[in-house]
Amino acid sequence: MSGTDQHVARLFALLKATPMPPDDAEPDLVLSAFTAIAETREVILAELAGLAPMDRGDPRLLGHRDELVARDRAWLDALGRALLVVEQRIAAGRRARGRAL
Repeated sequence: MSGTDQHVARLFALLKATPMPPDDAEPDLVLSAFTAIAETREVILAELAGLAPMDRGDPRLLGHRDELVARDRAWLDALGRALLVVEQRIAAGRRARGRAL
């Protein structure tokens, strides 16, 4: 198996390990799902680092890379939305506590 074939296989494994994030999920669900994904991806990324050189122009690599970038962006957006929900809940709690005093 060539270095490029090995990279394609590992990138495909990254894709399988990186599903799209859940839509409008509770922050705890988003964070726990992301944590599990990150742990799995850590192993695969370590394997990628040790592989032989590859042909960076291989269309299989480019297609996998583009899809992985899209999923990574979707996760960043989902994590950002989850953070916003947590910030809003904290602010609401502070307002409620302020009114109670």
